[in-house]
Amino acid sequence: MVRTPRASKIVRGPRGPRTQPVRWPFLLAVVMLAVAAVLSSAPRGSGATVYDTRDAALRREISRVFADSRVTASTARVGAVVRDASTRTSIYLRGSDTPLAPASTQKTFTAAAALTRLGAGYRWPTDAYAGAPVGAGGVVSGRLYLRGSGDPTLREQDLTALASALRSRGVTRIAGDVVADASAFDEVRYNPYWSSSYASSYYAAQVSALTLSPNTDYDAGTIIVTATPGTSTTAVPRLTVTPASAASHVRLVNRARTSAAGTATTIAVTRAAGTNTITVSGQVPVRHAATRKWVTVNDPALMTARALRARLLAAGIRVDGTAVRGTTPRARTLLARHSSMTLGQLLVPFLKLSNNSHAEAITKTLGARTGRPGSWADGTAALRAYAVSIGIPVTGLRFVDGSGLARANRLTPNQLAMLLDKAQRAPWWATFRAALPVAGVDPVRWQGGTLASRMRGTAAAGNLRAKNGSLTGVTSLAGYVSGADGRRYVFVMMSNFSGTSPRPVEDRLGVLLARWRMTNR
Repeated sequence: MVRTPRASKIVRGPRGPRTQPVRWPFLLAVVMLAVAAVLSSAPRGSGATVYDTRDAALRREISRVFADSRVTASTARVGAVVRDASTRTSIYLRGSDTPLAPASTQKTFTAAAALTRLGAGYRWPTDAYAGAPVGAGGVVSGRLYLRGSGDPTLREQDLTALASALRSRGVTRIAGDVVADASAFDEVRYNPYWSSSYASSYYAAQVSALTLSPNTDYDAGTIIVTATPGTSTTAVPRLTVTPASAASHVRLVNRARTSAAGTATTIAVTRAAGTNTITVSGQVPVRHAATRKWVTVNDPALMTARALRARLLAAGIRVDGTAVRGTTPRARTLLARHSSMTLGQLLVPFLKLSNNSHAEAITKTLGARTGRPGSWADGTAALRAYAVSIGIPVTGLRFVDGSGLARANRLTPNQLAMLLDKAQRAPWWATFRAALPVAGVDPVRWQGGTLASRMRGTAAAGNLRAKNGSLTGVTSLAGYVSGADGRRYVFVMMSNFSGTSPRPVEDRLGVLLARWRMTNR
């Protein structure tokens, strides 16, 4: 039998000095536990990873999840982080410092930076100015200027309210043009890193400081084209647009047809590059419900000015001129103002529905804080500076837009996990958390959002809150989930692939964490 080596130290007891044997392994274990406790309590930004041995079983189960062929395939690059949300202890890491295209999980950075730099109570004003005070008889002697600051929620009804406010102020006539002033942002309305094939699609609308939304999802820079079937197959579908005032801004080319009852609906809407010529093709069956399609517009600011001119006329205000582009003079008189909803309120449609136009409006608004017109260059620099300010290492990080739509964006799983960790300790945490999509929860729009149909009927439903991302060849999920024992986890999974999508593995990870119970804590 091998005996344990012993040493002695002097201790003081009630009867004076005596010797007491000490076992070195015991001392070593105490020291190691103390070091592990210190290391596990620190944020994991870099350096060696120290795992809590009590998480060994969970780590093995996560490893089994990630043994899926969709993850291990040579055509896939998958990174992941799982941490204890309270202690920040790392439970599982896989390629955690590998820069990957994040898709829409990048919106968490945009939201967090905006909440910190602008504040949850921030509102975007849209102002109506005259070059001089209103004259006798309620006449604005020259132009009326509509100056935007980036509000992505402005709707036609808000312009109606502005027109009513002008009428209440006694304005009866605009002797000049209605001027669209979008100078708060630069004139690069379409991000150069976006594919030109996106240009008609609602998720890649032009970004302007003055823009209009057709609905309460606030899809700024788009219109809705509605195709109503004819009464017979010989009658072409009837086309209308929302907002109605957009009819003066776009030209519809109707190549659609009314098909026989019971046939498929195949309506498609496209806009010719650099124009507002919109072609409607395909078919809608007779006696079928009207079909709605979203499409982007060229020059959203001019469309908004045209919409205001129409609302002024409807309010009984004569307008001698037309709608044009321009800038508001320094010498001016404020006649009316519309203020948007707060940034905190906007976060719900922004994150729940993963709205790209909101992300880009926020990004350019952050850029405008430099004193220059808001741009993607200044806005993404602000996002990067925010990451630095909260202690996130930025090696490998690259932002070229605010939404994650561009494939040139890069984040590591570790950077994203650190952002989520910081968010839950920020003063705006409750606002951020409430805006995240929730797995398996209806209604789709304002509760579950983009995760409403995922992980239904599992322990993650109504529990897991996360932002997902999706592009061709990209899928990601990042957020928070509580285990069966109440322990909360921060988790990130990011995949760039050219084969079969690893997205189902994201759900398996979320469900595993949601049902996990630590038996020895």
